Amino acid sequence: MASYFLNLTPLLEIVVRNPIMDKTFPADGRVAAVIDTGFEGFLLVPEDVFEKLSLNELAVDRRELILPNGQRAFSTGTYCEVMIPDLGVRLDGFVETLKGVREVVIGADLLQNLRLTLNYCLRVVEVEACR
Repeated sequence: MASYFLNLTPLLEIVVRNPIMDKTFPADGRVAAVIDTGFEGFLLVPEDVFEKLSLNELAVDRRELILPNGQRAFSTGTYCEVMIPDLGVRLDGFVETLKGVREVVIGADLLQNLRLTLNYCLRVVEVEACR
């Protein structure tokens, strides 16, 4: 399973796909996405990733987010597919971008489809598909 800790941050390797425009990020391989149980959304990506996937060319919605510091911000987003190759899982959900985001972030809306065990003592991340 390609999930692990980087320092104290749990990561999961995924592939993000825009099936309408037939674009994938990354073009080859996988991206290590931060697992953030405090983010209620599906997937958050940097603006350049959103554009590489041509998601900005689809019908987009704006959503209001409340950031951890209590500030409000507006994201831009649309729907796409996330693949977790090691699990053979494909999930559809709302992917959004926000100015200043530098990493791909998996949120609770995506995680609700997975069994996630974080063992900080051993620095182990276990992920299984809900069946």
